[in-house]
Amino acid sequence: MNRPLVLLTAAVSVVGAVSMALAPIVSTVGRDLGTDPAHAVQATAAFGFATMGSALFLAPRADVIGADRALGQALNIQIVGLVLTMLAPGLWWLIGAQALCGIGAGMALPAIYGLAPQMAKPGEESRAVGLVLSGWVLALTAGVAGAGFIAEYLGWRTVYGLFLTLALAVRIALRLTPIEAARGGAPTSPLTALRVPGIGRGLFAAFTLMLSFYGTYAFLGAHVGDSLGRGSDGAGYVTLVYGAGFGLSLFLDRPLARLPQRLTGTLAFGGLVAVYAGMALSGATYAALLILALCWGIAQHAGLNFVVSRLAALDARQRGAIMGLNSAATYVGVTVGAMVFRGPYEAGGLVACAGMSAVIALAGAVEAALPRRA
Repeated sequence: MNRPLVLLTAAVSVVGAVSMALAPIVSTVGRDLGTDPAHAVQATAAFGFATMGSALFLAPRADVIGADRALGQALNIQIVGLVLTMLAPGLWWLIGAQALCGIGAGMALPAIYGLAPQMAKPGEESRAVGLVLSGWVLALTAGVAGAGFIAEYLGWRTVYGLFLTLALAVRIALRLTPIEAARGGAPTSPLTALRVPGIGRGLFAAFTLMLSFYGTYAFLGAHVGDSLGRGSDGAGYVTLVYGAGFGLSLFLDRPLARLPQRLTGTLAFGGLVAVYAGMALSGATYAALLILALCWGIAQHAGLNFVVSRLAALDARQRGAIMGLNSAATYVGVTVGAMVFRGPYEAGGLVACAGMSAVIALAGAVEAALPRRA
């Protein structure tokens, strides 16, 4: 077993869980801090905007100091943010603490995605990226399902205390593990990365992947709870099945890596088109959601692996800046998805959202299938 890749997977799990933990427990946090839950959501927004800014302007440091050192610094920042979050006496303290966590996340994820191909044997880069991305399975279960359960019975501060412990463990393990990354390159920035051939289409693929995903996922809980009357636990089961599919997709990484990259991307986005179309045509019934969620996780993992591997291979000298742009595109897709899909959801429910996601994923499939300039 490749120990550096295992640690990078663990780092994704912790950073990802921190990024998703607040949303399902925001009501509990708001009540404890004596504020309206709607106001507490500002902390989630602060995390997202800080992550986006950090990914754009701090992630490129990895190209100069090395992605391993950048990851260490990012975890240090997030550890401080977790301590402050756990101790937050009021809303504005929480907002500042979550912004600090977001800065750490915006540096950490691009560094991890940039390190993964460097830790792999020649020809195994895509599989290494797929393994590291599987950390999102643990992040999903811990950040969405686990956080809600722990907050309910042990308090929301315990959630962040647990994340702090895990982050410290990963940081210490990384310190004790020899990881040599490329460093000493010329300073990079979002502007230099945007001049890399192929970056525009690569970012388009990243944006369509996350816009189609979050546009439907953001309203999944509301649909299951309000329209289907299943409650929050019902949405949790759908999420867990999705996570299972995401993890099972690991077994497809090796055979997919043998295929031409254009074909891999076309298959991944084509699978997502089929999933979203299935949701729309089935009326998004609970039984259909449970079945399709497994396929959704498999296709989403394949799509994410395609996007990250594609971008990471564009220019090794600017990998930090490129991965930073990828993270920024991801968070733009998440934010825009929640905003743009609200109208369709109010008009036609999750069926309308799934229909829109199918169209967006189809655009991603067409882009992936088109030839690229040499």
